[in-house]
Order: sequence, then structure tokens, then C-alpha cells
Amino acid sequence: MDFVCEKKDLQSAVSAVEKIVTTRSTLPIIGNILFEAGKGSLQISANNLEIGIELGIKAKVNKGGAILMPAKTLGGIVAKLPNRSVGFKLSEKGTIKVSYDQSYFNVHTLPPDEFPILPKVKAGKSFTIDVETFSSMIRQTIFAVSASEEKYVLTGVLLETGKGSIPGDTSNIRMVSTDGYRLAKRGEKIKTPAAETISVIVPGRALQELVRLIDGEEGEAEVKVVVSADQISFKCNDVYLVSRLIQGQFPDYKQVIPKKSATKITVETKALLEASERAAVIAAGSANIVRFEVKGEKLHLAASTPDVGSIDEIVPAEVVGEKKIQVSFNIRLITDLLKAVETERVVIELTEVLGPGVIKPEKKDNYIYIVMPIRTQEAA
Repeated sequence: MDFVCEKKDLQSAVSAVEKIVTTRSTLPIIGNILFEAGKGSLQISANNLEIGIELGIKAKVNKGGAILMPAKTLGGIVAKLPNRSVGFKLSEKGTIKVSYDQSYFNVHTLPPDEFPILPKVKAGKSFTIDVETFSSMIRQTIFAVSASEEKYVLTGVLLETGKGSIPGDTSNIRMVSTDGYRLAKRGEKIKTPAAETISVIVPGRALQELVRLIDGEEGEAEVKVVVSADQISFKCNDVYLVSRLIQGQFPDYKQVIPKKSATKITVETKALLEASERAAVIAAGSANIVRFEVKGEKLHLAASTPDVGSIDEIVPAEVVGEKKIQVSFNIRLITDLLKAVETERVVIELTEVLGPGVIKPEKKDNYIYIVMPIRTQEAA
């Protein structure tokens, strides 16, 4: 095995696949990264048995072959290399010479025979979606998954295709996430939908890795998604990611979406985010509770913590409906959403003191965020 590549390409690929490598495993071999050199191409991959990633980078291949290199050692070496061409040459003793300028490393390698092969999901339902749309859908739902393994089914995002069952929903692909306290739903109408209906739960971590890998793809790049009974794969240019699916029953999100509201409040997204972050400073000492109160044409965000202080933040708003209403929320759940919204203004819909709040991007019907209220003394 003998090849030459550029340090920046190598570092980008190694750091990407290294993030899924686990050293806490009863199978030590998955702590390595697989290098496969062929005719004019170099494939770098990692597999932790839950998620597998394969990336292709440009390389001048003088002699093909495949080897395993320890991820931690390799990552450390590549990060410190000068920004120029790097040569890799395997010796008969099983060490690989990593050379740059007149200097070099010698790194011990392993044969790839026992490394778990990255599954290729071939037979299954599939669809194609452009990178920009898919990245946006992931970013607007991924933050609402559960961090608790006790609610394992909620650590994933529901991905479904086909006709929407909610009145007014014209989407043919949807992503939904919830942790039991909030719910995010994003829909889209894509040109090449799946021929068959899909409804699967994709691990949140797999989607986090995917959006990180495809975010930099330029032009009109597309992602091909293939789904089998227990796996899902994503292919975009030289990026390939495969993941196990979460088996289980996702909650019926349709039952959670309120059918009407008493008050609609339209505010600037940036202004509300900044106000929420200031209120969060005080609310941090009182379980992140912030009271949202409508007074005429203004939205007040109020919080207080004993021995710390209080805040009354006023945000200009356009109010339709009931002009006097108040609901308390965990402000962290609000700021999470506002950081993901892509429109200049959002609409907040409130029903009653203990009813869920609904936040939507202004003039956009494809995204809805529902957050459960917090019972406070004022509410009681």
C-alpha cells in the first residue's frame, strides 16, 4: 500500500470518522480506522456497530491495499502535520510510514480481516432529497430528541413519507422529534418521493453526524436515502453513512397538535431570542421558568429567583385575539427552537394557562413546534 494525499483532505476525513469511533467496547478492533486505497481513490471508514461512516478523498495511489490504523493515534498525528502533501507507505513488517517533508512517523497497523464490514443497504424503500432541505429538516428537529436512554424510542427522529394525515398538510416527507416536554415537526414536498410509505425512527446521533458531514456539500447535491427493515443509509457524493434503526412505537404526534388558539403573537425572531437569553440568566436559579405574559400589544418575559433577582423583558409584538394571557415555559426549550428558526419573525399561539404553546415560523406551514407549559403558583 502506497499513496499520497493532501493534509487538509486527510484531516477533514479522519476527524469526521473519528467522532464515531469508540474505545469502550468489548471489540477492540472497532477502535481503528480502515484505509482502503484503490485506483485513484482512497476510502476512509469507521464502524462502531451502531453507525458506520465511509468517506472518499482525493489521493494519488501508487499501490492499492487495505489496513487498519488506531483512531486515537492517527487523529493526533494528522492534526499536527504541516499543511502539505503526506505520503503513506506500508512496510512488510506491518508498520506504515507517514512521511512529510524530510520527516516521518512509523505507525503500527492491523490487517483489516476482522474489521466489521460497513453494511450496504441495497434492498429497501428509497427516496432522494436535496442536501439543503434535508440539512434544514434535521437541524429543526434534532434538538428536541430525548437525551435519556430510559426513553430510548424518543432518542430518535421519526422519518415518514407519504401523504400527511393532518388537515392542510401537503408534505410528502416529515421528520418529528419529541422528548415528552416539547415536539418539533418539519414537513416538505420533494420532487422524488419514496414509491412506498416509510415510517422509521432514526437515531438522533446518526442524524447529528450526517448533518455535520453533508453541510459543506456544494451546488445541487442530493442525498439518497435507503431504508430496510432494521437499517438506513444516506449517500451524498463521497459521503456514506449507515445506521441501525430504533425499533419501537413512536408517540402519535397528531394528537398533541392543538386545533385552535386564543391568542396569536407575532414577534421578531432575533428580538425574542435575545430577550429569552437575558431572561434565562435569572431563570437559571429557578428551574429555567419564565412567564410569558401578553399585555396589550406587548409580550413580557418575566422571571425571578430568590436571592438573585428578577427581570421583566418587554418584546414589541403584534397580538391577535385575547389581549391578556400568561403561560410559563422552560426558557431553554424556547431558545433551542429560536436558534433553529430560519425566518425573521415567528408566531406564538397560546390557548390557556396550562395549554401547550405553539411556535411557528411566520408564513411557513411546514414547521411547527409545541412546548408544554409549566404549572406555577400564578397558574394554579
